[in-house]
Order: sequence, then C-alpha cells, then structure tokens
Amino acid sequence: MKNHGNYDSKHWKWGLLYYNPDDPSLFVDKRFGIGQTFNFAHRKAWYPLLFLLLFPVLIILISLIFSSS
Repeated sequence: MKNHGNYDSKHWKWGLLYYNPDDPSLFVDKRFGIGQTFNFAHRKAWYPLLFLLLFPVLIILISLIFSSS
C-alpha cells in the first residue's frame, strides 16, 4: 500500500484518527504498528462506525419491544 503522506502529524486528530480530505484512499497504513485504518475524511469510512454504534442500540430496542409484549 502506498504511503499517501499519512505520517504527517497535521492529518492525525488526537494522534489516532487519520483525517485528510485531499487523500482519496479509504484505508491508509496505521501511523504506529501493523495494519490499516480509515481515512475519516472519506464519507464511506463513517458507515462501519455508524453500524458499530447503532447495532447495539437496535438490539436493545428490539429486546425491549419483545419483552414488554
């Protein structure tokens, strides 16, 4: 994977989240360690995050609806 300049500190929010609107890549190499992370300036990067946040809420709502019946 190409390093799209993702080691520039100005593109890392709080040192953890990569946010570079000029980088078209959805995935970039992590700043530290092994692996990849999302470019949160890319709209499609927010979909998995929303799913991870909304899925537990949906499960709780469904369990509340069926338990009150």
